[in-house]
Amino acid sequence: MFGRKSEQTKDLVPENHAGDQEACNTSEATSESKNNRGKQPGSKGYGRRRRSGLPAEEILHELPKAEQCCPVCGKPCSVFPGSEDSKEIHWEVRLVRHIHKRTPYRPTCNCRAVPGIMTAPPVPKLIPKGMFSCSFWVHLLLEKFLFQRPLYRVRQVLALEGLSVSQGTLTGGLKRIGELLQPLYAGILERSRAADHWHRDETRWMVFAEMEGKVGYRGWLWVVVPHDSCAYLLEPTRSAQVPQNHLGEEAEGIINADRYVVYKSLGGKIRIAFCWSQVRRDFVRIHDVHKRLRPWATTWIERINALFAQNAKRLEVLANPEAFCLEDQALRQAAASLVEVREEELADETLPPAPRKALKSMRTPWEGLTLFVDYPQIPMDNNESERRLRNPVVGRKNYYGSGSIWSGLLTAATFTIFQTLL
Repeated sequence: MFGRKSEQTKDLVPENHAGDQEACNTSEATSESKNNRGKQPGSKGYGRRRRSGLPAEEILHELPKAEQCCPVCGKPCSVFPGSEDSKEIHWEVRLVRHIHKRTPYRPTCNCRAVPGIMTAPPVPKLIPKGMFSCSFWVHLLLEKFLFQRPLYRVRQVLALEGLSVSQGTLTGGLKRIGELLQPLYAGILERSRAADHWHRDETRWMVFAEMEGKVGYRGWLWVVVPHDSCAYLLEPTRSAQVPQNHLGEEAEGIINADRYVVYKSLGGKIRIAFCWSQVRRDFVRIHDVHKRLRPWATTWIERINALFAQNAKRLEVLANPEAFCLEDQALRQAAASLVEVREEELADETLPPAPRKALKSMRTPWEGLTLFVDYPQIPMDNNESERRLRNPVVGRKNYYGSGSIWSGLLTAATFTIFQTLL
């Protein structure tokens, strides 16, 4: 529970207290010889970037009239050709009222083909009779569903710029926009179903609205990541019914997922590639919690790291059949050696409970853990879906979830659109 959440820091004092002074001296020497992250002091820089892609605005600075003359004789100075330039990047936030004036036209002929006065067509608005432009709503959606700012904080920012707007006005507009986004959201969901490989994961998402047949406010935000899109499903349950309804009965393919049991009930046409990063965390957790088992856990972590490294070497030569065959054979041997060591250690009756549990949890889904061996295009881990859930989790911490069902649907749709665009 109180173990470190990162593997970046190492223990300065080893567990065995024999030769403590010598070990400390060794640790100090190692820490001094190891370079810090980033560019090292004294190394050559890259120079300042010119940022020529930004629009430029020239601001002219002149001397006051009194200083444009010689301070002794008073004769004026002439302007020298050119200028001395210095650059800075300015960040400007502006709220502007656009007043659209349409020029009226009246016919001067007697043809009567033009009945009355003509004007340019009205400017289309995202929300009819609304006071905000489409660009305004785009910025609001970005603030809320990409940068995860609560709506009341956005209102505070607008107030600093001189615009006071009520919560109800923004909420009503977002509700209308949610209806407009549903066709695009449905299209992305349909495209994700047509894939044959997905990353999947889920996290809790509160919906503070009463739903028929459900007790409590806890919902679940599911993420589905095929190769060309990213879809989110907000569901009241965490059961196998959610992936079954999304993929359909005739779906075929491979899912990268964690060891959550519902993925095993999707039928024989769906194969599950289990996540090696999650398996590795089992041994990292033993390393952090059980000091006496650290050497054992470290050995297993290094074995799994070597498996990741060998698979990476195999993928680097994917276009070279001969080299790929050699690296692929080495990968299969590494996977087989893990099985041998695992079974040998499980046969030891003196093995402590924690290591035994970790090894058994690796044995049960072994077919799914080694699916990447036969399918090189399948990753060894499910990190992609976990990364796609980080942004929503920040929003969950900032504004706790959704306050209504329509808000939850808008959340899933905008998460889907923004992450697909990214």
